[in-house]
Amino acid sequence: MKEADTATVEPTTATQDSDQPSAAEPAPAEKAAPTGDAAPAKKPAPAEGAAAEGAAAEGAAAAPAGGVTEPAKAGRFPLRLPLPAAIGVAVVLVLAVAAAVTFGLLLQRRVATDRAGAEALATAKAYAVTVTSYDYQNLDRNFADVLDGATGEFKDQYTGASQTLRQLIANAKATAKGNVLGAGISSESPEQVEVVVFVDQTITNAATAQPRVDRNRVIMTLTPHDGRWLVGKLELT
Repeated sequence: MKEADTATVEPTTATQDSDQPSAAEPAPAEKAAPTGDAAPAKKPAPAEGAAAEGAAAEGAAAAPAGGVTEPAKAGRFPLRLPLPAAIGVAVVLVLAVAAAVTFGLLLQRRVATDRAGAEALATAKAYAVTVTSYDYQNLDRNFADVLDGATGEFKDQYTGASQTLRQLIANAKATAKGNVLGAGISSESPEQVEVVVFVDQTITNAATAQPRVDRNRVIMTLTPHDGRWLVGKLELT
C-alpha cells in the first residue's frame, strides 16, 4: 500500500510543479522599450512667461476685427502739438513765407535797378556826345537826333530854343565835337536814373583860327519809354 500511495502522489506533485513556474526561471520582465525608434521624450512644460505669451497671442487672434487692439508703438503715433504751440508754429511759418516773399521782391527790384542804371548810363554817355556835337552844314540831322532822345521838359525846352540856336550856329559856321571823359550815376531806380557826364566840347567857327575846348558837366535825368531811356531833364554847366 505505501508503494501505491507514493506512485500516486508523485505524479500529482509533478503536475503541480509543471503548472507553477520553476524557481530557477526568471519571472517575465516588463515589455522592453524598442531600441530603434525610441518614443519621443515628453517636452518640459513651458515656462509661465511663454504660456502667458501664447495665451495673449491666442486672445489677439481670437479678437474680432473691430475690437480694441494693442496700442501702436510710440513711434507710430501722429504728432499732436498743444494748441498754443501749434499756433506758434503757424505764426512762424507765416512769417517765414512773408520774409521769403519780401526778400524775393527786394532782390527782384535790386536786379531791375541795376539793369536800369547800366542801360541809362550807356544812353546818357551817348546822348552827351549827341547834344554837344553839331555841324552847321548838317543841322537838320543834328537837331533831329537831339529831339529823338529827348522827352518831357527837356524836349519842350530844346524845341522852343532850336530855331534861335540853329540861326546862331549857321551864322558862325560853327562845328562842335563832344568827347566824354567820364560819367557816373547820381541816383537810380527802375523808374528814373540821374547821370552826371563830363564832356570836353571842341568848337570851331569862322571867327577863330584855333579850336576852342569847353569843359562841360552835363546832368541828365532819364526815364524809360517803350524800351528806351529818354532824357527828360538836362542841365549843362
